[in-house]
Amino acid sequence: MPEKAYYSTRTAAKLLNVSLGTVQKMVERGELGAWKTNGGHRRIHKETVHNLLATRVGSSPQAEHELDLVVFHPNHQEAQRIHSQLSKWGLPLRAAVVEDVLDTVIASVSSHPRVVLYYVDELNDAESATIEKLQNFFSSLHVIFAVITNRQAYDGVADALQHWGIMVFLKTPSLEEVKGFLRAQLMMGRAG
Repeated sequence: MPEKAYYSTRTAAKLLNVSLGTVQKMVERGELGAWKTNGGHRRIHKETVHNLLATRVGSSPQAEHELDLVVFHPNHQEAQRIHSQLSKWGLPLRAAVVEDVLDTVIASVSSHPRVVLYYVDELNDAESATIEKLQNFFSSLHVIFAVITNRQAYDGVADALQHWGIMVFLKTPSLEEVKGFLRAQLMMGRAG
């Protein structure tokens, strides 16, 4: 299935870390290129979102009390379930849940998260290479990078990634697991 050249208004809002209404105003002001479908839904050109994100890099300092997360999951329904689960934590949490590897990087650059959780269903050579590149990229930004996987793949994924020091969670990690992981990272000095 070819990658779409557009985002929904909701996805654009998540990536830009703004409300749906703000995205609509940005379209009306010409900051984002968009069109409406016959059903009245807006489609936002990916390129205009990416360009706007690129101009924002480094312009929004993160509040110290926020635990910002970017979560990647390629399955739309599962991504929505994860987002719902995160919102139940009741924290001042800014979370972006994305379904595309490139969007993971873009959302991470724009929102300056402390943690990126990356879902892996099966670890093959291509996925290993992607994870290695992401680990190096996020490490250079002092962002904690961890992997989420399913029960069937857990042992293989954990064994394969241990030499990079990447934490592997069984999906979806609980708040206590993530808090414990972050505390350990901070104590080891890897988070900042």
